[in-house]
Amino acid sequence: MDVIRGKLRAAIISAVVVLAVIFVAPTVGFYEYWVDEYEEEHLWIGWPGGPGFEAPPFVAMVGRILPHDPVKLGLDLRGGIYLVYEVDETGLSNKELKDAVNLTVEIIRKRIDELGVAEPQIQSEGSNRIVVKLPGISDPGRAKNLIGTTAELEFKLVHPANPVGEVARKYDEKKTAEEVKAPVIPLSERITLYKADYIFYESDYDQVKKMFAEATEMGLVPRDYIITYSNAISKDDDEVYTELGEPYRRVYVLTEETQITGKYLRNANLGYDQYGAPDVEFTWDGEGAEIFSELTGRHINERLAILLDGFVQSAPNIASRISDKGTITGNFSSEEASDLALVLRSGALPAKLWLIQEKVVGPSLGRDSIRNGILAAVVGFLIVIVLVVIYYYAAGLVADVALILNLIIVLGVMVAIGATLTLPGIAGLILSVAMAIDANVLIYERIREERAAGKTVRASIETGYKRAFITILDSNITTLIAGIALFLFGTGPVRGFAVTLTIGILTSMFTAIIVTKAVFDFFTGRREVKKIYIG
Repeated sequence: MDVIRGKLRAAIISAVVVLAVIFVAPTVGFYEYWVDEYEEEHLWIGWPGGPGFEAPPFVAMVGRILPHDPVKLGLDLRGGIYLVYEVDETGLSNKELKDAVNLTVEIIRKRIDELGVAEPQIQSEGSNRIVVKLPGISDPGRAKNLIGTTAELEFKLVHPANPVGEVARKYDEKKTAEEVKAPVIPLSERITLYKADYIFYESDYDQVKKMFAEATEMGLVPRDYIITYSNAISKDDDEVYTELGEPYRRVYVLTEETQITGKYLRNANLGYDQYGAPDVEFTWDGEGAEIFSELTGRHINERLAILLDGFVQSAPNIASRISDKGTITGNFSSEEASDLALVLRSGALPAKLWLIQEKVVGPSLGRDSIRNGILAAVVGFLIVIVLVVIYYYAAGLVADVALILNLIIVLGVMVAIGATLTLPGIAGLILSVAMAIDANVLIYERIREERAAGKTVRASIETGYKRAFITILDSNITTLIAGIALFLFGTGPVRGFAVTLTIGILTSMFTAIIVTKAVFDFFTGRREVKKIYIG
């Protein structure tokens, strides 16, 4: 029975160690699997950065089932951006706020996933905050724009007479009649008719917006219409910008009523017009196509403004009835058009977001953190190994072997479950190493006591493990409970520490109790050992 139990234990240990090594191998670089342009499989095996060989084709296919992903590195090790957003809770009940936060998290996740950021972490925090961690991102500004864009798509009709100039003239007349002191630059002199639209300098935006708001309060804007603006335009290939030499905006008089919104969108993608300029091509779902077809059919030869987050992107003329497809133009670059299509596909945010905290971690800082963390781990590890051997002799070597296996298994488990290694996580890993040795210390001291009582070597080992087990279990369970609590209720670095600590506790019990016991059984089970070198 003991023989069968020993073989089963050896098989379990071997399986765990082999699996751990396989999962850790991509992180270390012991092998690399790829498929070339001819769809032939390749598997390179060897020492990282050193000698190796390429496996034969019939062996290379094994690479299909081998793990390919290295251990995930957190923001503090890899570099990237850390953002905290606050959802605008104006006018929302507690339930509506909760729903808005949950929906916003999902929409942000969709946008970031399509951006191609590896291992993003997006989660709610508190009642109205959302934490976004994007490790390894190369363009933080683009990511912030994607996340913060509300992406509320609207379509409104442009007033047929485009009475922007008329509203400005009436406003100036009324202000001149009311004011005794010298007036500021008149509104009609701040705007200019260029082809079919009125434009003005971006530097005048605040003043122009204020004046048109006053004109609206005075009742000068046609009933059921509103004044709306474009975003600032400063593209080098824009003829108006080239002529003016400064950024500018367009101003429109649009219907107050929105004709159709982006909620009916089925898809949106980057496209190019007949001149090769980037645009956004979109398609409606069934209901949206029906509404859009009726809208465009009733207003042929009129202009339809396309607004994103309240700003006009373009206002094309409706040449014919359009049903399920459309195009958004607006002097986009390819990246801007691609990003706009992305946010439209992911849907509009249910509420406005405010960026309240931002932290950028550079790759160089991440590399320094990795180097310092590894150095601390290695130094601590070596000190423990040496002291254990000095104090416990040959038994110390057994504990050191178990310690090395413990580190490999911890990393293997982290890769297998997709856990992220952070700087506090390295601290948790070092602490789990110390706890692994602590278990062996308890066992060895128990064995010493049994030997001092006159028992045989084998009996001392058996009794030592049995009596130390309860103590080890108690101490590890209390620490495990603390680790689980930190993971469940902690955030950020605290959770990173909790993950490695929890995994390390579980694996340390396996290596300290099962692995070391198997080694002792191997050397004492075949013959009678009269002496044990345990210090």
